Amino acid sequence: MSFHKVIDKRHHEVNAVIGCKAPSLYQTPDRLVCAMLANILGGPASNSLLNAELREKRGWVYGIECSYTQYADTGILAITFGCDKPNLDACLQAIEKVLKRLREVPFTERQVKAFRKQLLGQLAISSEAGEAQCLSMGKSMLSWGEILSPEQTREKIEAIGPEDLQKMAERLFAPDHLSSLIYL
Repeated sequence: MSFHKVIDKRHHEVNAVIGCKAPSLYQTPDRLVCAMLANILGGPASNSLLNAELREKRGWVYGIECSYTQYADTGILAITFGCDKPNLDACLQAIEKVLKRLREVPFTERQVKAFRKQLLGQLAISSEAGEAQCLSMGKSMLSWGEILSPEQTREKIEAIGPEDLQKMAERLFAPDHLSSLIYL
């Protein structure tokens, strides 16, 4: 059940969210594929697909990111961005174009290898933050009764292939699965 809502708040900029249901905390390996896809699409690196297209190449957005939140019974994947009002339609069309490409054109193995390397590097950097690492281990222990070693995590990420990413994109980004909330 998707929805599309526009609310006029009379702001000078647009704040928008486009999202969909995603795999839950317990849907393994789907949740790792979804996490990688969210990272590729709008993760913290400036080379993420949406950031490269909408911010770096076109200068249409102040910022754009994609987040994936996992709950026990469901998950949420959300693309959030802020832009000037005149750029809204162009931004929405560009996002749809990127999502369509993800659904229809598989990544090459070389691209996926680079995506894996980037995600593993981000995980390595985040593991240096002691508090975040403890919270992650606590969540793993509460959720699954175990803590994966870095090697086990690496193996699971290395097992993700181009077809896994395309199937997840087909599942998540079908136009009738996406919802949007736009504040003008």
